Formats: sequence, structure tokens, C-alpha cells
Amino acid sequence: TLGQARALDAMLEDKNKLLGAVIELTVDEGELINRLKSRIQDQINQGLPVRSDDNEKTLRNRLSVYRNQTAPVLPYYKEKDILCQLDGMQPIESVSGEIRNILQG
Repeated sequence: TLGQARALDAMLEDKNKLLGAVIELTVDEGELINRLKSRIQDQINQGLPVRSDDNEKTLRNRLSVYRNQTAPVLPYYKEKDILCQLDGMQPIESVSGEIRNILQG
């Protein structure tokens, strides 16, 4: 939340530290839901257990919480010029590489 972001900044400032980057992975929520459904079906087809919280309702709730509680911190970090936005729909290797570049930069 925004309050937590401000508290983190204050705590880091007390320790003479700075937050160097905040990374936002932008994603297509519909595609996330489709991927979840596909993964669940694959697990079922293979006879593997499916976690009780691995379902569409839980994912939709998590996305809602993100939009309502977490996403509002993005303008705060953008104003501080430390927000890095990445396309989270890229292949894992590409996303990992971009994150690595940001953290090393």
C-alpha cells in the first residue's frame, strides 16, 4: 500500500539506504486466467494434485486486491523516477534478463 511504501522509504532513509528500483510486471489478466485453467487441466490430466487456492476465483480476488491496494503505489514510485515497467507476458527468460539488467544497472 502507499502507506507501506512511505514507511519503507522512511526506514531505509534511517539506515542511509535508498530503494534503487521498483519493478512492475504488466500482464494481460485474461491470459493469466487462461494459463491458470490450462495448468490446472494439465495437472488433473497427469493425476497430479491441484492446490486448493489454485483456482480462478482466488486468482480473480488476488488481481482485485492488487488493483485496489498495490497498484496505487505505482504513481508514487514513478514520481521518484524508480518505477520500471516490464511486459510480463514475454517468455520467462526475457523477463528474467530484463529484471537482472535493472537490478545490475
